[in-house]
Amino acid sequence: MFRENIGYKLNSRVRASLECIRHYPAHMHTGAIEIICVLDGVVNISDSALNHKLSAGDVYIFNAKDPHKIITVSENNIILTVQIDIDYYKKYYKRLDLTYFICDSFINREKLAGELRYLHFLLARIYTEYRSRDVSESRLETFTRELLEFLTERFQFYTYSRSQGNSYDIVRRQEMKADDPYDNRIYNIIDYIYENFRGRIRLEDIAKREFLSVYYLSRYVKKACGLSFTELVSIARCEEAERLLGSSNRTVDEIALEVGFSNRKHLALCFKKWYHMTPSQYRKSLTLQFGGRHAPQYGSYDEKYAEYVLESYLNEA
Repeated sequence: MFRENIGYKLNSRVRASLECIRHYPAHMHTGAIEIICVLDGVVNISDSALNHKLSAGDVYIFNAKDPHKIITVSENNIILTVQIDIDYYKKYYKRLDLTYFICDSFINREKLAGELRYLHFLLARIYTEYRSRDVSESRLETFTRELLEFLTERFQFYTYSRSQGNSYDIVRRQEMKADDPYDNRIYNIIDYIYENFRGRIRLEDIAKREFLSVYYLSRYVKKACGLSFTELVSIARCEEAERLLGSSNRTVDEIALEVGFSNRKHLALCFKKWYHMTPSQYRKSLTLQFGGRHAPQYGSYDEKYAEYVLESYLNEA
């Protein structure tokens, strides 16, 4: 229902666009990351179970396979979107398909100020080259690699943060040593969970793999990422259930078993905890979004103002 293919017109496998988005229904890209930068206005975005409000200057990264949607708050928004084929760029970055990028400028604008300026510059440079009449494939690919290198260096470390009720946020981790085994162990554990959540997955098994006691591992996971082992498994299973609810005709019972829950009821309880609705309600909401009046809707934007902002981004790095 909501898998969307990206029409790359260049061999460099990157796409850039400027748009005023009124409403873009839930969709996902299986082999690409999508980066949006708000040049003007305010928009609401949903990224799986996460919901955020972005304003001018904010950058947000939708990772591959993350269902997401955009809803306008102010009608005169301008959004720069850069989409990158991670399958193509894996030849430069072997673990790119396993890397999760996070930019939480909507929370930490001041702490991110310097890095955000450079991120603005990189995105504006890609868009400018992409729209150039004499676009250079090699130059565009070089610019895209520089962006991916910067993201890998500064925006791949994250942690979970509790918000109101049972909601959670994924936020950029500030204090992180890339070469510290203690810091990096949590991402190996999270990767293992996401690779094995469909089967029976136990803390004891991971403790054995990591040569740790179950007690120590349980405390380490909670301290390192903000959620318990059980909660991480629940989120991984619910995220896959979300994808299947939108991209397949499987019943809720079938999906529950496929993602590792014992039954439909167990899926419903966990899904409602994170998404604040049942799986059936979520599927119904997608059906409504893809009706005629809820198709992607765009508005017009001030092209001169967009050029002014992009020019300022190119000059501020």
